[in-house]
Amino acid sequence: MNKRNSPSFAFLLNLLLPGLAHLYWRDYLFGVFIFLIMLIAAVLFFVSFFLSLSFWPKALLLALPILFYLFTFMDLFRVIKTKKRLSARGKRAVIIFLVVGVVYQLASPIAAANFLIRNRPETFVLDNTDLSPLYARGDLLKASRLSYSVNVFFLKKPVLHSLPARYDVVRFVDADGRRRNGLVLGLPADEIAMLSGVLVVNGATDFGTPPGGLTLWGDLPLTYVDDYSILVATLRLGRVDTVHMVALPDVVGKVGKLL
Repeated sequence: MNKRNSPSFAFLLNLLLPGLAHLYWRDYLFGVFIFLIMLIAAVLFFVSFFLSLSFWPKALLLALPILFYLFTFMDLFRVIKTKKRLSARGKRAVIIFLVVGVVYQLASPIAAANFLIRNRPETFVLDNTDLSPLYARGDLLKASRLSYSVNVFFLKKPVLHSLPARYDVVRFVDADGRRRNGLVLGLPADEIAMLSGVLVVNGATDFGTPPGGLTLWGDLPLTYVDDYSILVATLRLGRVDTVHMVALPDVVGKVGKLL
């Protein structure tokens, strides 16, 4: 079979733009139908960030379009088999279809590639030992924005969809505009105090533990966390060095190893 009419090329087109492969194989009606269904799925995906739904309703809401999308790849076999005797598309048509798919992925705000580019993690090299033994100097790390917020094309500011958890390691912007890394101690509206490394949250001892062998030591007077902020401690060899009241929009993302 000519490479231009091969299943692999059809799958590539369907990956770039749902329904494009069916249009390429002259199954125009179903190709348009696929695109409309996936457009609705994209709308539901963005709307889900604004709805107070539990995990399973959200999973079901997004799983059905994904299953339909997987079905479109199976249907391509049928289309190719029934239409393979039709005259092959010319080289110019192949280029046009391929360019349409690539441009859609890069330029369309509802395309997967465009979404991932807008929400890509911030990468950085750790230049100190403050997070030892969890991370060492020279480690290549990432601050995952999607852990807490999502950048959607129709809003100027990212949408917060999840609060950091206590003892998350986060990257944030401090009051001087510098990028810092620290450990979350307090959540919005918490009352936080620490004595000899024992964290007290809202009057009760917190028995949670920091990740990866990080240990806390030091004292912290009673501190009230603002309603739209978190309390983050920068560390120095396990000891609380400085605490920062960080507004939620200034949280860059959750820190983890890039590889």
